[in-house]
Amino acid sequence: MFMWWSAVLLLGCILFGADGWPAKEGHDFRPYQPLVRLRHKQEKNQESSRNKGHMGQDGRFRSCENKYCGLGRHCVVNGETGQAECLCMEHCKPHYKPVCGSDGEFYENHCEVHRAACLKKQKVTIVHNEDCFFKGDKCKPTEYTKVKNMLLDLQNRRYVAQSKDKTVDEKMALKKLLVDETFKYFDSDNNGLVDANELSQVIKRDELGKDLSDCSLFDLLKYDDYNSDKHLALEEFYRAFYVVQLSLPEDQKLSITAATVGQSAVLSCAIQGTLRPPIIWKRNNVILNTLDLEDINDFGDDGSLYITKVTTTHVGNYTCYADGYDKLYQTHILQVNVPPVIRVYPESQAREPGVTASLRCHAEGIPNPQLGWLKNGIDITPKLSKQLTLQANGSEVHISNVRYEDTGAYTCIAKNEAGVDEDISSLFVEDSARKTRKYYEKYKNTCLGIGNMFYVFYEDGIKVIQPVECEFQRHIKPSEKLLGFQASYFYNLFDEVCPKADGDPVQRCVWATAVNVKDKFIYISQPTLDRVLVVDVQSQKVVQAVSTDPVPVKLHYDKSHDQVWVLSWGDMEKNSPTLQVITQASGSVSHHTIHTQPVGKQFDRVDDFFIPATTLIITHIR
Repeated sequence: MFMWWSAVLLLGCILFGADGWPAKEGHDFRPYQPLVRLRHKQEKNQESSRNKGHMGQDGRFRSCENKYCGLGRHCVVNGETGQAECLCMEHCKPHYKPVCGSDGEFYENHCEVHRAACLKKQKVTIVHNEDCFFKGDKCKPTEYTKVKNMLLDLQNRRYVAQSKDKTVDEKMALKKLLVDETFKYFDSDNNGLVDANELSQVIKRDELGKDLSDCSLFDLLKYDDYNSDKHLALEEFYRAFYVVQLSLPEDQKLSITAATVGQSAVLSCAIQGTLRPPIIWKRNNVILNTLDLEDINDFGDDGSLYITKVTTTHVGNYTCYADGYDKLYQTHILQVNVPPVIRVYPESQAREPGVTASLRCHAEGIPNPQLGWLKNGIDITPKLSKQLTLQANGSEVHISNVRYEDTGAYTCIAKNEAGVDEDISSLFVEDSARKTRKYYEKYKNTCLGIGNMFYVFYEDGIKVIQPVECEFQRHIKPSEKLLGFQASYFYNLFDEVCPKADGDPVQRCVWATAVNVKDKFIYISQPTLDRVLVVDVQSQKVVQAVSTDPVPVKLHYDKSHDQVWVLSWGDMEKNSPTLQVITQASGSVSHHTIHTQPVGKQFDRVDDFFIPATTLIITHIR
């Protein structure tokens, strides 16, 4: 055993002596020892090797063989001193194996990381996380666009002929084809997704690492991975390369929209698609988006056109298309419906038995309204006969050889898609027809005829008179309490129709003017009380008091908009006259006044006002 270990020890000593140990004197060993190289396992190039070189007899290093410089550096012999020095590498061997450094920079290979650490004089390690590929913001939008265009050009040369002499539509189709082929080229595993590894393969295969300036293919994942799943789907490729895909269902190329006068309308463009550009609206070949119109707007991101306060002037065709793609467009036909407005004549007539009576109704509206007649609230159609006939498309009622039982309130009703309107023509049949006409002429300026009743306004209240029999049907006294949906409750005094004035021994009423609102309500102004009373025709009671500006003196009912206009003087000297409006006048709601639009934060001085007779042109376009 002893002899075996001695042999091993002797062999080891011989090997160590041959491997660089100094030779003993007297032995015939060579003066220099052979070179041994120890390489870093990550770098195979000579510059980053750890070297041991030969040593001269004077003990000085003769070359860089004996100089270890570390990663990212290489050894250079100083020409003046002859000494070996370590300097940062001027360049690395070109090969593409992308890595990321702890400084947030992207590098083409490991050598570039170590070289950068040397140049920066700081420690830079390799980060093993693909998120690091997207750190930093050196890739600018303009450079990024150039990169994508370059990729399409490469694909165009690879698969498709040049797009010269082609129309715009063909070029767009060509672009989509190029993007489709590019995606297939990138998607090496054909799984419908492109990841960082596949991008690396493309960069290496097409040698794109040196040609992309501050941008790389990895910026596709940085800027266009919309769902942040670290993969690019074909739809994301379309977005990245701005491939616009628009569609419009065949059954929606023509759309018809109906709106009612005074309401709002919304026209929605049905053109949809990926990366749809802004929607452009035209009418009569004029682009509406750029016009500063109060009633037409295209605000919002949905591409809709908004029309406020529709009038008959808005009737027509509107077209919409995506900006830059006007060959695909949708046409909207806007129809404007106008509620019926009717007028009966005569409003009231008295006839003796045996003569002929005619009642006429003129109606306007869009579309043309359908007419019907009621007598005392009952349809007259079942009672038509030779004696009672409808003529002129139902707009006229003719009664031959009138009888006492023909007396009544004949209501003309007009209907269309936009609404309903009605008016009453009263017929009185009796022997004293001349007396009745004389009575009507006597009171027509001091009373209001509603149906077959007259409302006469006195100092002692309101009297409802049946003119044929000359009988008082109802007396609304000054002390009668206000009933219904709004009565003044702040002061008990004002709960009465005509409250007693201070210092006045008699409770009396002061009236200015009255208007009939669709035979449902009577509005009467009280100038000394700064208010308007509302009388319910059916119950014949005062149901509301509406406060106004001081001294309301004139009322006018605008049937087309269901508004009562109020002119007030401000005081008895007319120093500050104003105009107010009561909306929804025929509705059973709590009413209030609204001032007309002020000018310069002050209301115009108004001496009087006039609203023309109802016609489509004036009523619905003003």
